[in-house]
Amino acid sequence: MATVNELKDGQTFEGTLWLVSSSVKRTKNGDPYWEGQLQDSTGSISGKVWDSSGGKGGRVKALEPSLAAGSAVKIRARVESFSGALQLNILEAAPAPNASPELFSPKSLRPLKEMVYELDAAIASLKDPDYKRLLSSFREGQQLFGPFCNAPAAKAVHHAWVHGLLEHSLQLARGAKALAPLYPGLDEELVILGCFFHDAGKAWEISALPGFDYTTKGKLLGHIYMGARLVEELCGRMKDFPEEKKLHLTHLVLSHQGERSEGFGSAADPATPEAIFFHHLDNLDAKVQNCFTAIEQAQESGDEFTPPRYPMRKTYYRVRPQGETVNHASAKPARDDSEKGSGPEEKSWPKLW
Repeated sequence: MATVNELKDGQTFEGTLWLVSSSVKRTKNGDPYWEGQLQDSTGSISGKVWDSSGGKGGRVKALEPSLAAGSAVKIRARVESFSGALQLNILEAAPAPNASPELFSPKSLRPLKEMVYELDAAIASLKDPDYKRLLSSFREGQQLFGPFCNAPAAKAVHHAWVHGLLEHSLQLARGAKALAPLYPGLDEELVILGCFFHDAGKAWEISALPGFDYTTKGKLLGHIYMGARLVEELCGRMKDFPEEKKLHLTHLVLSHQGERSEGFGSAADPATPEAIFFHHLDNLDAKVQNCFTAIEQAQESGDEFTPPRYPMRKTYYRVRPQGETVNHASAKPARDDSEKGSGPEEKSWPKLW
């Protein structure tokens, strides 16, 4: 069975996909048609069900019960090109209730066990006893750490895959470890904690189901508030946790998306060296990863520039300095689905701890 990223115009597709969205609409002539977004672990594609004039054929009405958003569906469809993008013209559909949701979401290239091992090494390296016990408390609380490990770092902008939040957090921690020594007055270990707490609220803001939709709490509260509240709650449970350290870490979480005037959701302007440093570090990792992901997903295109990619609508130059169009994923180790790699001798990413 072909995967979404392998589909070609003119193919017939038969297989099971996850239905992210579903709605019945009407053409300009008033004829009903169904439209939805479907995906597997390699990508997403729009789907359509067309009907005869006035809906007399009854195709939309007949298939709509099988096309429920938030579920797996087995379909037969023609792959067609429309306005430069592929879509599925669905001919048959049936529910696939036994399909596991986790099969339809993209996953980090890094094995989870490898990343957890790296986090444990980072915790062990902390010299400040307050910071060490706070991050250890977060790591040991499975009701907190479990959702954190499974969450994407964003719905679409960067690291939008299962385990993406942990991967992004570790990437930031390595960046902090490498760059903080350039600023001797910086509290490096405070920044390291910020790497893991700044987006922790996304574990509850974004659903881990395929499509990574926003949860009700995510829409009403947002990850910045939930992350800051998590810091205050964990610090409050710890005996004699220094108030000033809690204040600095909470401020870093609240201000990590930059100046409030920029409109990216910060509750406060960065007002400490650590908050300023961290904001730019976080922005760097998100923007560079967004660029690499866009290049990777456009690998089949013959264009020099990537197509505009939601939600940033930016295009990127695909030709690398060596003069070739390189698939960024080819420079990374392949995913180890068995999730071996629980020890330092098997780690394939550069080690800083």
